[in-house]
Amino acid sequence: MNLATPIIITILLMLNVTAKSLEKVSIQLDWLHQFQFAGYYIAKEKGYFEDEGLDVNIKEFNFNINLLDDVLNSKSEYAIGKSSLIIDRLEGKEITLLSAIYQKSPMVLISLKNSNINTPNDLKNKKVMLTPDARSTASINSMIISQGLQLDDINFQPHTFKLDDLLNGTTDAMGCYISNEPYILSKKNIDFTIHNPSDYGFDFYGGLLFTSRNELNNNPLRAKGIYNATLKGWKYAFNNIEETSKLIFEKFNTQKKSLDSLIYEGYALKELAQFDKGLLGKIDTKRIEEIKRLYLLLGLNKNATNFKLDDLIYDVNKVALTKKEKDYLKNNAITLLTNSSFPPFTMTKGKKLTGIELDYWNIITKKLNIEEDINIIERSYKAVEKIKKNINYVKFAYSSNDYTKDTTVTKPITKVKVGLATLVDKAFVSDMSELDNKKIAISKYSTIYALFKNKYPNINYIEIENFEEGLKLISQKKVFGLIGKLPTLSYSITQKSLTNMKISGIFDEKFQMRLLLNNENKILESVLNKTISIIKNEDKNKIKNKYYSVIYQTTIDYTWLYKIVIPLLIIILIVIISNRKLNKEVKKRKIIENKLQKVANVDSLTNIFNRRKIESLYNRELIRVKRYQRELSIIFFDIDDFKLINDKQGHAIGDEVLIKLSTVVKNNIRTTDFFGRWGGEEFVIILPETSKIKATNVAHILKEKISATDFNIDREVTCSFGVSQFEETDSGDSLLTRADDAMYYVKRNGKNNVKVV
Repeated sequence: MNLATPIIITILLMLNVTAKSLEKVSIQLDWLHQFQFAGYYIAKEKGYFEDEGLDVNIKEFNFNINLLDDVLNSKSEYAIGKSSLIIDRLEGKEITLLSAIYQKSPMVLISLKNSNINTPNDLKNKKVMLTPDARSTASINSMIISQGLQLDDINFQPHTFKLDDLLNGTTDAMGCYISNEPYILSKKNIDFTIHNPSDYGFDFYGGLLFTSRNELNNNPLRAKGIYNATLKGWKYAFNNIEETSKLIFEKFNTQKKSLDSLIYEGYALKELAQFDKGLLGKIDTKRIEEIKRLYLLLGLNKNATNFKLDDLIYDVNKVALTKKEKDYLKNNAITLLTNSSFPPFTMTKGKKLTGIELDYWNIITKKLNIEEDINIIERSYKAVEKIKKNINYVKFAYSSNDYTKDTTVTKPITKVKVGLATLVDKAFVSDMSELDNKKIAISKYSTIYALFKNKYPNINYIEIENFEEGLKLISQKKVFGLIGKLPTLSYSITQKSLTNMKISGIFDEKFQMRLLLNNENKILESVLNKTISIIKNEDKNKIKNKYYSVIYQTTIDYTWLYKIVIPLLIIILIVIISNRKLNKEVKKRKIIENKLQKVANVDSLTNIFNRRKIESLYNRELIRVKRYQRELSIIFFDIDDFKLINDKQGHAIGDEVLIKLSTVVKNNIRTTDFFGRWGGEEFVIILPETSKIKATNVAHILKEKISATDFNIDREVTCSFGVSQFEETDSGDSLLTRADDAMYYVKRNGKNNVKVV
C-alpha cells in the first residue's frame, strides 16, 4: 500500500462523517423545474442548506402525487403550494405556511387578440381551460364573478397544459403563468391579452413554502434552517438573475427551456415577489383574512372550521410547542439554580440578581411565557445533585465536567472563549504552549481547570479561591497571569479599573453555554432546545456588548505612531481652521448647484422629470438596450380634452389636475421606470427591461387609476395612451414616433383607451 492510500481513506472517512451529520429532508415542488423555484436550487448549490446542517432533496412535480397528503404523511417534509392551502387549514389540515415567495400570484388568464376577449365580461359562453381544482383558480374565478358573470356562464375545460390548444382555437382562454406563456407568444409574434386577477384587486399569494404542524413541532431547528436557507437562496437568485438562469439551464432544465426564457421568467417573478420593496417571503395576516373571506364567498369551504392565524403563519421568533409541552409548562414550575458570585455570569447588584446567565434566562422565560423561578446555590456540584433529584431544576453549564450520567444538556446557547489576564508590560500570547513552566493562576472551582490540567500539563497552575485573589497575585507579580472565561476577566478588570492589567490572550477553546437538566425530563429538554434555537443573534450581541468591555492588546509597539499622528493632527487642525470659510462657501455652492440641477432636470409644476431630462434618460437607455440587447418600451399619453378644462375651469384648476395626475402615475409605476412631462398635457414613461405586453398592462392600469381618481372638478379626467417597444431597426425617433402616433390614434377614435404598436 503506497503513502497516498491511507490519506485517501482518511479523506473519504471524513467526508462520510460530514455527510452523515447532515439531516436529510425533502422539498416537493408543485411544478416542473424552472425559475419559479430558483431560490431552492441556489440554497442547495451555494451550500446554504448545508450551512444549516441539512441535506435537501428537491423533488420535481409529477401528476401522481398529492402535495398536501405527501407533507401530512411525511413523504416530503416541505412543499410549495398555492393560496388554496388556506382552505385546507380551514378544513382542519394541520399545516403551517413558512413564507410566501410571490406577493402576487403568477396565475392569469390569456386569450388571443383576435378572439376579441378584451375583458373578463367577454368570456361569457366562451371555452376556458383551467385546472379542475376551483381552489387553485380562486383568484381567476373571483375576477370573473366580480365582473357580473356567473361561473355557469363559462364553458370550463380540463387543462391540457398545451399552448397549441389556445393557438388552434380548441379553447378561447387558458390559465397560464405570467412568467412563462407570454414569453412564448411574444417570440411567435402572436398578439394576446392578459386577464390578471391582480388588476381587479384579487391579490392571492403564490409559491407558498409550507410544512406540517407535526414537522414544525418535532423539528423546529430544521424548520428554521429551511426558512433561513431558502430566503437566503431567493435573495441571491433575484440579485443574480442571469447567473441563476444559467445554473437552471445547465442543471435543472427538464423542460428544455432556452436561457433567454429563464431570464425573462426571472425578471417577471422578481416583480411578483415585490423583491425591491423588501416583501420577499412576507405573509400578511390581513391579506390572509381577505383571501379566506373570498374563499368563503366562493363557497369552497365544505367542512370549514375556525382557526387562529397564529396557527397558520410561521413565526421564526415564536416557540412551536406541542399540546403536551404546553400542558407540561402549565402544570410545572421550572427552577433555575444559580449562584450569586460569578460575575459577570451571575452577580448581585443592590438586592437584584443579574448577569449573563440571568439575561439569557429572562429571554427564555419570556419566550415560554412562564414565571422566573430562581434558587441560589453557591456551589456547582450541589446544584447538580439537586438536578439529579428534581426533574424540573436546571442550571447553566460550560464544560463536560458539569455533566453526569443522570443529567443531560441542551443545545449550545452561545460560545464562551477563554482569556489570559496579565500586567500591561507582558507580550501578547497567541498559543497556550507559550505558557509552559509559567505560573498561571486558575480558580480551583472553575469548570475549565480539570480540562486544562489534562490538555496543558506543562503549565505551573496556582490554585486560587476566586478571581479577586488571582488579580491580586498578578499585581504582586507572584504569577505571570490569570486564566479564566473571557467575560469574567474582562468584567473584573473593567469594574476594578485595573489600568495596569490587560487581556493578553484569547483562546478559542470552544466552551459553550448550555442548560443542564435531569436526563429523564425529555419534554423539558425539547422545550428548552426549541426556545434556544430562536434566540436572535441581535439579543446575543446585546448581552455580549453589555458585559464584554476589555479588548486585548498585542505585542506590537504603536508608540511610534504618536510621533507622526500628533504633528499630523496639529497640521490638520490648522488647515481646518483656515479653510472654515472656504468650506462654508463650498456648502453654499453645493446648495446652489443642487437647486440649479433641479431646475435643469425637474418640471417645476409637476415635480417630475422635464423634457430635457427625460430625453437624456431615453438616449442613455437606447445605448444600453442596443449594447446588451435588452427590452425597452415607451408609453406616450396625454389628458383628453385638457383645453376644455383650462377654458372652463381656469388654468389654476388645470395645473392642479396636472399635479394630481402626476402623483397618481408616480405611485403606480416601478421605481426603475422614468416618468416625465413631454410638454403641456403630454407625458412619457420609459420602461427599461419591459416588453410591450407588460407595458400595455401598465398603461391599462394607469388608465383605470386615472379615470377612477376624483380631481375635484365637474368632469371625469381620462387619458389616451400609446405603447411601443424598441425593435432592432429602430432609431430613437422612430420608437417615439410610433408611440406618439398610437396615442393620437386613440384620441381620434374615442379617447380613454390604449393602443399598442
